[in-house]
Amino acid sequence: MSDYDPVNVNVDVLVIGGGLGGCRAALRARELGASVALVEKAQVARAGPMTYVHSQFAPDRLLEGDELNTWVEEFVVGSNYLADQDWTAMFLRDAYFRFRELIDMGVPYARSPDGNLKYVKVRGHKIGTTLGADGRACMEVMRKAMKRARVRLFEKVASLDLLTLDGLHPTKEGVCGAVGVHVQTGVPHVFRTKAVLLCTGPFYPRMHYAFADHIPGDGHRMAYRAGAELAGMEFGQFAAWSYFNKTFFTPGQAKIQGIGAHFKNRLGERFMSGYDPIWGEQTGLIQMARGIITENIEGRGPCYVDMRHVPTADIEMLYQVAPTVGRAFKEFGVDPARDTLTVNPMMVLASNSSSGLRIGLDGETNVPGLYAAGACTCLPHMMAGISGSAISSASLVTGYRAAGAMAARAASLGRLPRNTRQVDDAISAFYAPRHKFRLTRPADAHLEIGRVTGEATFALFKNAARIQHVREELARIEADLLPKVYAPDLHELVKAHDARTYLEVCKLVTSAMLERTESRAELFRADYPFRDNDRWLKWLMLSAPGEDLAAPPRVTHWDLPFERWPIKPPRGIEPSTYGVPERFREAQSA
Repeated sequence: MSDYDPVNVNVDVLVIGGGLGGCRAALRARELGASVALVEKAQVARAGPMTYVHSQFAPDRLLEGDELNTWVEEFVVGSNYLADQDWTAMFLRDAYFRFRELIDMGVPYARSPDGNLKYVKVRGHKIGTTLGADGRACMEVMRKAMKRARVRLFEKVASLDLLTLDGLHPTKEGVCGAVGVHVQTGVPHVFRTKAVLLCTGPFYPRMHYAFADHIPGDGHRMAYRAGAELAGMEFGQFAAWSYFNKTFFTPGQAKIQGIGAHFKNRLGERFMSGYDPIWGEQTGLIQMARGIITENIEGRGPCYVDMRHVPTADIEMLYQVAPTVGRAFKEFGVDPARDTLTVNPMMVLASNSSSGLRIGLDGETNVPGLYAAGACTCLPHMMAGISGSAISSASLVTGYRAAGAMAARAASLGRLPRNTRQVDDAISAFYAPRHKFRLTRPADAHLEIGRVTGEATFALFKNAARIQHVREELARIEADLLPKVYAPDLHELVKAHDARTYLEVCKLVTSAMLERTESRAELFRADYPFRDNDRWLKWLMLSAPGEDLAAPPRVTHWDLPFERWPIKPPRGIEPSTYGVPERFREAQSA
């Protein structure tokens, strides 16, 4: 246990995660008269995915009727037909109003020389429009607004677990708070509340890339333990192609694709239309990375990104809304008007465009009192989709809508019970690694998980045997390595907690990968190298099977109601455009 007495906080609404959706939810709940606490494990506007966002999907006009259906169709096609069309239509209508509010709040979106907002297109959109702004500048506006609204802000507090009304995981009654710990002082924090919003972002391993090192999937793990359904976990594979010249990484991939960059192989051929005939060089990250890797494997690499033809004004706009790109190019002496850059992808088990809590129109989950927004959800408008800008926008819309539902719930409930066992258990589990002595450090666990899940044959050419092997290796790490982890200080304790969290999420991801017997979006299976629209136009969902949280998850499905939706999918089996190179063919039968 901790050496400190806990800080006890009682509020109507608790928001966990200080990204765009979390901040908007906190502000809206305050507008509706609720008392609100926002918990952030780092600092708002200083860390997290939103600080690297440079494009936000924003309709330039209110969409209705046939035009709305046309915009919905773009998301449906880009999502491999898995998008929830009810949710997508709601999102597109609401997004217009939510962004008018941000503009009025003073978010410094890019403007044309005439002073008008500069709406542009980025990866995954031929119709839909986006607005560009440095994510940090956007979050500074939100932070100041929360201060004015007197939202109670708890920064540097890592959330460990959700509290439930019945004291059970999974709960049969609902959530009533959360327990966390201050990552610099070690002081426990206990939050008791009537509604909880998770806006905890995606899940990533520790790979020293952009914002990724401190978001192992806290919200996914806490929600699963509480009984929430997770959807799209089989698509939990992230790729990045912006490892330039084998020297440096940058974010801003969607924006680089959006300004019309060309991707060429060693022969000077623009190759992506052969892998994605619909989207070509505007395709998703995983599709782009797999195309580059295939070109390399088949001897046509190395591959390059070429921006020499891009107008100077567009390059300047890229630097304005994605300043980390400009700084990196300057530091490494790159002039995109003169130079091409080699691109070398990476692939890891992590969030890309979906994989998270299943939510309804108001961000509600199947657990009473638990809501979610942003990249910790399954992102029902782009389920396994390729949009390069719609995650933060969906978080904004959902946070606003969830706040209304949470404030109404809070007004209808009386005083909540005070369960202490769950608090003690969570704090004891967090501090357990400090009671061991010089056995294994958290970094060893992170490295071993990365080695197992990053093995090339598994990352690129999965089959049932390879997925099962990785699952067995993860179970070995959980049983043999994690119990030996020693953490002498708070910094290492956080790393140890993150390792356990990420491993538990990886187990869920590989469970789902084994269940979906086709190749779609981020999931490519060498033993099923085709998209099967006859059997797999449905969501695959995982939930805790009972009190034994170590048991395999319960698997259910949601067959999509295309009979009442306007956008109809093609039927039949469609072979993948990404073949299995000869030297890896054994993966199909291994």
